[in-house]
This record gives sequence, C-alpha cells and structure tokens, in this order.
Amino acid sequence: MKLKIIAAVAVVFTLFFAGCESKPQKAQVIEEKSNEGISKVEKSKTYSLKTTEGKTITFEASNGVLLSQDLNGKMVLINFWATWCPPCVKEMPMFAKLQEKYKDDFVIIGVLFEEDKDKEELAAFMKKMKINFPITVGESNFELAKNFGDIKKIPESFLYSKEGFFLEKFLGEVDEAKLENYIKQSME
Repeated sequence: MKLKIIAAVAVVFTLFFAGCESKPQKAQVIEEKSNEGISKVEKSKTYSLKTTEGKTITFEASNGVLLSQDLNGKMVLINFWATWCPPCVKEMPMFAKLQEKYKDDFVIIGVLFEEDKDKEELAAFMKKMKINFPITVGESNFELAKNFGDIKKIPESFLYSKEGFFLEKFLGEVDEAKLENYIKQSME
C-alpha cells in the first residue's frame, strides 16, 4: 500500500513538472534555492528594456557590475519570471510588498521570460497580483537572459547594491527575510 502511494505521488510530481517544460517557452521552472556566486555576464553590454508602460530601462552590465543613471543609488533586483511559473507567481506579492516598503532605496525589474504574451492578459495578471514595479517585455529580455549566464530555468534573480555591485544570485524563489536584510543593510 505504501509503495502504491509513493508511486502515485511520483507520477503526479512528474506530470506536473513535465507540463511546465512542455510549454512553448524558453525557460523551465525551478523549485530549489541556491547561490552560485558572482554573476558572470558574458560581455559588457548596454541593455535597453521596454516596460509594459512604454518606458525604457537602460543599464550596462559587466562582470558583476550594473551601471545606470536611472538605477544606481537604489538596490536593484533583476527577476527573470513567467506568468505560467508557480514559484514565480508565488513570489510576486512579496516583491510588491518590499517594493512598496522600500521604494526610495530598492527597485525590482521583472524581466518577463515569455514570448508573445498577450498585452491584455499580462495587464490583467499584473493588476490581480498588484505588481507595483516595472515589468519588461520583448526580445531584449531574452538577449539579457542569454548574457546573464544563459538562463534556462526560472525564477532566477540577481541582486545588485546601490553602487551597482553584484551581491547575490537567487535560483528559485527569493528568500524574503534574506532580501529584506540586504535592503536594510544598504540603508545603514
């Protein structure tokens, strides 16, 4: 009996994750948390990402440094995510809460990792999740992912200090307490 229950759980688990991978997306969902050291950006490049509001976020990234007139002076979390990814969706309320609480010292850039996402569907999702930080869309998101270590699994996030220095890479869901601790330390 115990063996049948374990087998049933394994089948459900396998089908759930196979379903995520079978979507016509450029990324897979990951559940585990990890820190793999410094962000290895393949080459120095200036990125111009378009937001859902029609604004442009521009920055240069190279070897653990993020430079931007718009972003430096604030701690920056670049979050690669998708609407179909359960762990990505799960962390959105936490991101919105921290963005509101620390809006003068912290900014999240949500890099949507989905091709051809319907604008109205995305707007409805953002409203439902009360997203209060910029979400970028378009092909430049995939170029950024390629140069940030060829991201294939999401969510994946990169945290930078107010001065633009790389602090931590999060694989899977971002730990709220750890992220908030970083933000508080940056305010001292």
